[in-house]
Amino acid sequence: MINIKGLDKAKVLKALYDASHVQGMGFLQAVPDGTVTVPHCRELLKHGTYFDYLYGRVLKVDLSGDEFDERLYERDNGRDSAARAIAFLK
Repeated sequence: MINIKGLDKAKVLKALYDASHVQGMGFLQAVPDGTVTVPHCRELLKHGTYFDYLYGRVLKVDLSGDEFDERLYERDNGRDSAARAIAFLK
């Protein structure tokens, strides 16, 4: 589990998105306005906290609590990739 207590969840989502990669045919999904920003992530979090894929990038994380299970994220994005992405926020 990755502890995100006290962190801005919009920044967490952005960091995870930035550290992830496109999976399969995900390259066909366009990103609104060409980029995913922290304000955009904040808007997305108003509609839910579980993200399977975001604009073609594989996330598979639930940001509803103070920690999230990184196993599925790291299965597709590489070992310790979630921890490295979040480390920059701490």
